[in-house]
Amino acid sequence: MSPLPVFRMLSLVCFFAYCAVFPGSTITVALDAVPAWGLWMGAAMLIVQGLAVIFWALGMYGARGALAVGLAAVLAWAVEHIGETTGLPFGRYQYTDMLQPQILGVVPVPITLAWLMAGFGSWQLARLSLGARGGRIALATLTGVLIVVLDLQIETVATLINTYWFWIDDGSYYGVPLQNFAGWWVVGFLIALIVATILPRNGENESDRMPLSILAKRERIVAFVWQHVPALLYILSSIFFTAANLAHGYPLASLAGVIFLIVAVWIGAIRRQHRPTHG
Repeated sequence: MSPLPVFRMLSLVCFFAYCAVFPGSTITVALDAVPAWGLWMGAAMLIVQGLAVIFWALGMYGARGALAVGLAAVLAWAVEHIGETTGLPFGRYQYTDMLQPQILGVVPVPITLAWLMAGFGSWQLARLSLGARGGRIALATLTGVLIVVLDLQIETVATLINTYWFWIDDGSYYGVPLQNFAGWWVVGFLIALIVATILPRNGENESDRMPLSILAKRERIVAFVWQHVPALLYILSSIFFTAANLAHGYPLASLAGVIFLIVAVWIGAIRRQHRPTHG
């Protein structure tokens, strides 16, 4: 038996587990109502997101997916380790003890896994937006932009609300140096190049390329989720951060999330209008 269906099931289990706690987590963080016993949930949700993407890559692309997600994880850990210890390329910052465990006492495992969601989610959204237009450079460029858009929403929640890390270097964006966003763009660009170079445009499973229109409604929903796990996690994360930023009065961070969500809905509506009908 091929292991791909097992990874597909594991990815979907992680995704729907994340969805199950998503409403409560969003409300409690937005209202500053996270109980003391629930402080571990932030790290757990980041881990579940990362595992969902790992299993998705393995189930959708097999060995090539393992290579792509492995290289992306190594890159994410390396830039975070270098960044936290040297200040390059993001600026000087330091992690608190809120996220555990930490690799070599520096980079939290949940952060490395969160990069997989951000990187693969941005890459998949960029690919969906561009369609057949543009090559790898255009795809990587847009991926970098999308990952920066997400970080514009993350920084306020992670530093001012949840205190996952704090900035030593000061900056004009809620205390975040602008150098940080340039660093995020570069990392997103590199992740997209890695992924686009290694992975084919379609999955390894023939069933994963089956047109959704020929499936029953419930199967169609599950198949759609399976095909878009990284992008959906990115969108859910953006909703979470936007809600938290709006509730805490961070207008610029809120605006980044609102604009992204409006554009995402608009692009989704256009794609739906141009989707071929059957029967």
